[in-house]
Amino acid sequence: MTIVLWFCPQQGTPAYGVLKQLISSIQTLFPSSVTFEPHITIATNLECNNKDDVNKILTSCVAAIKSIEKPLKSSRGAPLVSFRSCSIKKPYFQKVILNCKDNKYLLGLQKIMTEMYSSPKVTDGSSPRFKPHVSLLYSDVRPVSQAYVRMIEQRVEDALDLTLSVDEGSAADDSDIQIEWIFDREPTLSWSIPGSFKVVRCEGPVSEWEVLGRTDI
Repeated sequence: MTIVLWFCPQQGTPAYGVLKQLISSIQTLFPSSVTFEPHITIATNLECNNKDDVNKILTSCVAAIKSIEKPLKSSRGAPLVSFRSCSIKKPYFQKVILNCKDNKYLLGLQKIMTEMYSSPKVTDGSSPRFKPHVSLLYSDVRPVSQAYVRMIEQRVEDALDLTLSVDEGSAADDSDIQIEWIFDREPTLSWSIPGSFKVVRCEGPVSEWEVLGRTDI
């Protein structure tokens, strides 16, 4: 059983609306792909066997956010989730993604929740580096044709109201990357509070994934 922790923009917020619309727009280019809720995966392989475990995880999320709420709400506090680039990649669940900017609070949240609730416990620093992102497309198409690359580029530019330029070195540094674009400026798209944590059972087809519990902050 694969159970994960998502951090989502809260429904009804501008961030949720923009991302949901962008996911749906790109999905229409690939009829065999599926739609899904915008989210960042904070932790995977959660030890979660019943409703009490779900509630413990969500309570810990709230406590973690409460501990950083003041700097997040201050005028100088960077949002938990903001974006620096967009990539088309080889893996199914990362076919098109928005890459998040580094944020010490988001990284700290991931570390806490992984160490507390993921199995096996990760304490020796050997786990893969956390690379927070929001997926825009799940697809097994490989490679994405140049015609569709151009259409994806245009839809991202239109949704985020910015210009993309190719990062020539990214594909050389990461063999999973087909193409990566950097932004000409920081997009206004971001979120911190309000947001939603969701414990999700990810088994079988995406349409059968089940939200086991959620809390809004």
